[in-house]
Amino acid sequence: MAFLQRTRSPDESAAVALTLIDRYLVREAAWAALAVLAVLFAVLSANQLIDYLADAAGGDLPGEAVAVLMGLQILRYLGVVIPAALFLGIVLALGRLYRDSELPVMAACGVGPGRQMRGLLFLAGPVMLLVGALSLVVAPWASHTADVYAEQAARTADLGALQAGRFIGGGDAGTVYASETGDDGELRQVFVHARDGDQETIIRAASGQQVIDGDTGERFFVFSDGYRYDGVPGQLDWRVTQFDRHGLLVETRRSADVQRDREGTPTAHLWGQTDPQDRAEVQWRLAMPVMVLLLTLLAVPLAKAEPRDGRYGKLLSAVLVFVAYFQLLTSGREWLEAELYPAVLGLWWVHGLALGAVVLWTRRRFGVTPRAALRRKGSS
Repeated sequence: MAFLQRTRSPDESAAVALTLIDRYLVREAAWAALAVLAVLFAVLSANQLIDYLADAAGGDLPGEAVAVLMGLQILRYLGVVIPAALFLGIVLALGRLYRDSELPVMAACGVGPGRQMRGLLFLAGPVMLLVGALSLVVAPWASHTADVYAEQAARTADLGALQAGRFIGGGDAGTVYASETGDDGELRQVFVHARDGDQETIIRAASGQQVIDGDTGERFFVFSDGYRYDGVPGQLDWRVTQFDRHGLLVETRRSADVQRDREGTPTAHLWGQTDPQDRAEVQWRLAMPVMVLLLTLLAVPLAKAEPRDGRYGKLLSAVLVFVAYFQLLTSGREWLEAELYPAVLGLWWVHGLALGAVVLWTRRRFGVTPRAALRRKGSS
C-alpha cells in the first residue's frame, strides 16, 4: 500500500513559524501586563481602601459595603489602568527578550519590527474591545451605582454600627455607648447622651436594643431597667426618671435621590449632545481604546535595547511617555470643555501626535516606517 505524504511549501512553513512567534510574543507580553496590572491596582487602590476602611471604622459605612464599593471603583477605573498596564507590560517583555538576545536572533532570522507589531496587535485587539466596553458602558454604570450604593450604605450605617466599647454617633439623637454586645444584638450597660437645644438628656440602662417601626421606618432605641436625666447644664433642676422600659427616637439620614452626574451618564445619552462638557466626556471615553492601539505600536521602538542595557532600562522612559500621553488627553479634555479649540477636533489631535511619535520613533530605531515594516511582515 502506498502512503501519500504531503510536503509543506516554504510559505506554509513560514506561516507556521510566524504563528508560533506571534503566540510567544503575546504570551510574554500578556503575563508581564497582568503582573503590572496587579501592581498598579495594589498601589492605586490603597488610598481608596484606606478611606473606605476609615469610614467603616467611624460608623459612616457598614463593613460589608467596603468590598462592594471597592469592586465598583475597580470597574470604574479599569478602562484607564489597563492601557497603562499593557504598555508597560509590553515594554518589559520586549526588554527581557532583548536582554536575553532573543529578539536580535529573531531579527537575524527575518523577524523585524513589523512582525513584532503584528504579533502584539493580536493581543491589543481583544484588549481594545475590552477597554472600549469598560470605558463606554461599564464605567458609567459603575460610577452611578457606586454613588447610589454609597448613599444607601451611609443612610443605614448607624443601624449596625454599634459595637461594644465604642462611642457611636446617633445623628441628632446624640451619642450611644455600650459596654457589651450580645449575640442577639442586645446592648448591655448602655449610656446615651442626647441634646435638644439647651436641654440635654442622659440615659443609663442595663440593656437596650434597636427597634425599627415597620410602618414609618423610624428607628428607636428601647432601653430596659435604667434612669433618664433631663436638664440644662449648669442648673440644678434636673429631672430624674426611673424606668423599666423606655424608647428613644433616633433620627437617621433621610432617603435622597442620587442625581446622575456626567461621569455616570450612559454614553448613548451623551452621544450627539451639543454641550461642550458632554462632548468632552464622550471623547474621553473613546480615547481609552484608541490609546491601547497606539501605545502597543509605540512600545516596539521604545523597548528596543542594546545588549548591555538593563532589564528595566526602558521602564522609566515608558512611564514618562504614558504620563505625557495621558496628560495631553486630560488637558485636551479640559480645553474641549472650555471650547478653546474647535469641537470637531475632539481628542483626535492627541492621538495624531501619538501616531506621529510612532512613525518617527520607528524610523529612528529601525530605519523603517511602521507601514513599511508591517508590509514586509518580517520577511528577510
